[in-house]
This record gives sequence, structure tokens and C-alpha cells, in this order.
Amino acid sequence: MKLFFVTLSLLMLGACSSLNEVVYPDFVNLKPEYIIAWGYIEKSEYLPESEIECQKDRICISLDPPPLKLTIEVKGEVYGVIQSKFITAYTTSHYGLATYFEHVPYLFLLKSNGKDLIIPRYSVKEIAFDINENPTLPMLSVNDTPSWLPCEISKLNREVEYNGADENVLHAIESFSLEDLNTIKDFSSVSQYAVRVIRGIYLSDLKSYLADKNMFSSCSS
Repeated sequence: MKLFFVTLSLLMLGACSSLNEVVYPDFVNLKPEYIIAWGYIEKSEYLPESEIECQKDRICISLDPPPLKLTIEVKGEVYGVIQSKFITAYTTSHYGLATYFEHVPYLFLLKSNGKDLIIPRYSVKEIAFDINENPTLPMLSVNDTPSWLPCEISKLNREVEYNGADENVLHAIESFSLEDLNTIKDFSSVSQYAVRVIRGIYLSDLKSYLADKNMFSSCSS
């Protein structure tokens, strides 16, 4: 009787996989250097599906779709230098292409394996603009910052006059519990129908803060 063995592979690079002439980027052996930039995903696509082979009497199932190839238009650098306006980066996601939206402004953490740019899984963060079109990280609470940034950057938050009804700034009140509403009261304006973010971190402030840092300890470490 065959033993059914289910492998939950976050990176689709498990020992059971056969790449079948598809050379996936190395998502594991990343250099310590990094770049932080903001911009838009101009194109997103899957890498070719790989054939999965397993040991005898086993069945391996990956719960991820193939890795993603993203074409990004870089609009600004927060840390490090990018030479090109358009870059190609790779990442993985259990939800595939539904994880990211084209023409939505994001803050990207970019690392390298020595050849390719890699976006760590689920590290991308949506940004929003103030009334003068300056990019910011909107915050629903003092702890609402990317886990890969230093925890102390939350002190950079200040009141922001946001532009329009951006979905990353304006949220339906039904999305929040009474406890949530109490937590975000200093960072949001709450009406009968909506929660509107009123505080955030300007990317220009974040850039200045990180300018003299060669490395940082993230909130998740």
C-alpha cells in the first residue's frame, strides 16, 4: 500500500522536485546586502511548471503554484541603489498571482542570490500618497510596519493628509472589531461607516533614517 506523503513546500525547491530543465532562481542562498525601493508591478507571470518526482511509494504534492516573475517599475529608492528603471524580481506565494496587483504602489525589499533579485515571501507592503503625491507607509497602529524593518522606525510616524479614498487608507468599519477600533484610535479617524488612516511614515524620512545604517535588525528577529 502506497504511503501518501504531503509536502508543504514554501519555496518549491524541495528535494523531491525535478526542475525538468527549468532553472528556478535560488531563493535560499541570499546575500546579506539588500535594497529597499518603491514602485509598481508592471507585469506578473508564473515561471514554467516543474515536474515533481518522489521516492518510490511516495506522492509529493506542492501546495504552491510555480514561483512568480515580476517586472517592476522603480519610482524611488529608499535604501541602496538600482541602476535600471525597470527590474525583474522573483518571489513565491501560496496564493500565486492573486497576491500582487499591477499598477498598485508597493514598497519592495529586494535581496540577491548573486545573480537574480529576490523578494522575500510576503514582504511587499502597499504604500499611499499624501495630497502632494509624496509616498508614505500608512499606519493603522504603532505596530503597523513591515516586520523586516527595524521596530524603532514606528517613531517616525506623523500625521499625514492623505489624497483621496485610497483603499490602503480608507477601510470599511465592518473590517474592525471593537478591540481593533480601540487600538487604532490614535492613528485613524473613525466614522459611522469607515476608518480613515491619518498617520504614517514618509518614505523620505525612512530613507534618511536608514542612510547611515549598513544593516538592521528587523522586528521579526
